[in-house]
Amino acid sequence: MDLRHLRYVVAAARNKSFSAAGHELNVRQPIISKRIRELEDELGVFLFDRSTAGARLTPAGEEFVVSARRIIDAFQRLSERAKASGAGKSGRIVVGFYKSMSSDSSRARLKTFRRKFPDVEVELMEASHIDLKAGVMSGTIDLAIVLGEKGRTEQLDSMPLSSAQLVVALPEDHALAEKTTIYWSDLKGERFLVSQDDPGPDIRNIILRHLAAPSDQPDIAMRQLSRDSILSEVASGQGVSPQCEGAQFGAGQGVILRPLHDGNGGIRLGYLACWRPDNSNPVLSNLLENLRCVD
Repeated sequence: MDLRHLRYVVAAARNKSFSAAGHELNVRQPIISKRIRELEDELGVFLFDRSTAGARLTPAGEEFVVSARRIIDAFQRLSERAKASGAGKSGRIVVGFYKSMSSDSSRARLKTFRRKFPDVEVELMEASHIDLKAGVMSGTIDLAIVLGEKGRTEQLDSMPLSSAQLVVALPEDHALAEKTTIYWSDLKGERFLVSQDDPGPDIRNIILRHLAAPSDQPDIAMRQLSRDSILSEVASGQGVSPQCEGAQFGAGQGVILRPLHDGNGGIRLGYLACWRPDNSNPVLSNLLENLRCVD
């Protein structure tokens, strides 16, 4: 007995005719008759009463068809799930990002993906750049969203995503608070508070690129503090802090945000999606396609 026999029996019962079942299944009627007879011989019971008027189920056949339909339906569901998994429409994917990064754009992309593929479990993981890269290389993370240029993701495939405006957090009573736009030259002599957590090291390099000179190094204080704690320090007058836009600050924190510009205009930091080239998770290709389609 195999699934083919069950399909023949169910089709014959539905049509009350072997020839009509053959027409439905695009199988010659003699083959239908032969396979059903083989099944009856195997079971030792007649499933159909045959006559010139057609084929009608026996009591044993009626009971058999109920179970056969259940088996066929279960196999169909199993087949559909397997196909969906192979096509990346179901399954699981692990996405990593900076524990100190807040990107409305990245979260919107993931929300869109989850809505489009409700049968995919998207597991999020917060970690540092080093841990994210190690996780992708080891296979525990399928895709990591990081800040920086492609050179930071050697050995990995990568794709540019959106970018974030660089802003500077100032105390509310700072002398620059009245300006709508802050230039790097405005910040000479300021003390910069930067988190040691990512993307702090990237921001430190940006500060050095714009303000460092052979005889004049900017005052950068790297702190083992979260973004919120850094902002509390800013509010208390301990310095200023460049931040990626998208970070949300509650009213009354004593901090204001101003766009940070250089001679070419606003400064934007690019995000990258990176993954291992030999990652075989079929969900990954669908997620990457979704990331490409979202502005």
